[in-house]
Amino acid sequence: MSQTARINRPDGAQIAAEYQGDVNRPALLLSNSLATTRALWDPVMPDLLKAFRVVRYDTRGHGESATPNDHATLADLADDAVAVLDHFQIQKALMVGISLGGMTALTLALTHPTRLTGVLACNCRSGVDDAGRAAWAQRVDVISAQGMGPLVQPTIERWFPQDFRDANPSVMATVADMIQATDPKGFAACVQAITGSTLDSHLSQITVPTRFVAGDSDGAAPPDLMAAMAAQVQGARCTTLAACGHLSSINQSKGLLTEINELATAVSSHT
Repeated sequence: MSQTARINRPDGAQIAAEYQGDVNRPALLLSNSLATTRALWDPVMPDLLKAFRVVRYDTRGHGESATPNDHATLADLADDAVAVLDHFQIQKALMVGISLGGMTALTLALTHPTRLTGVLACNCRSGVDDAGRAAWAQRVDVISAQGMGPLVQPTIERWFPQDFRDANPSVMATVADMIQATDPKGFAACVQAITGSTLDSHLSQITVPTRFVAGDSDGAAPPDLMAAMAAQVQGARCTTLAACGHLSSINQSKGLLTEINELATAVSSHT
């Protein structure tokens, strides 16, 4: 089964989403990072479809999803995700998110816990310090003046270890295209969601089964920071993937698949 949809939101955003897989399998919801699209999950989709019915969508202002302005909160992004589930008539799903998608999944665990069977939050932070806010503000200023182009190469260099970049030029070209095509308004809106995060004050309130995935070469969401996040969530753990930068679905797809399947098994055994 395969369906695509454009889901209109009350504030004027429109979310592009797709549903694939056997309706009898457990539901899996995938949320992408800043400056990528739902194609972020392409490397793991063939294996995921063997075990799940998969719903993935473009975060507002990314890919085929539109945003009405350059303002958004994590609550807005979580509500978008719920609207995607509602559209496809999915009552509960396991949710996996990378970077901004991980923050969205954690927010959903707080605001709509009954809609989730579990959360796998990958390569993400729970908050941003003053230095981080200044760095994000500088990037928004750059794209406001010059578009996404100046951010493409520096972003790729932050996201992937040098040896992976050198060995996978076609993959890097695909990622570059995703970054370049991001709507600057959508980028700014989601940066506002990131910098306005208060997750770090609420992680201990999460009751949904939760696990975290870090990359040992991820400077944007270092393993020690993610381990500290996991320590605040009852029953959570953090796994660090070797030779992995910021986008684990691309950089370390086999390791990520293992973590998704293990969480799915754990959740299933307790339902």
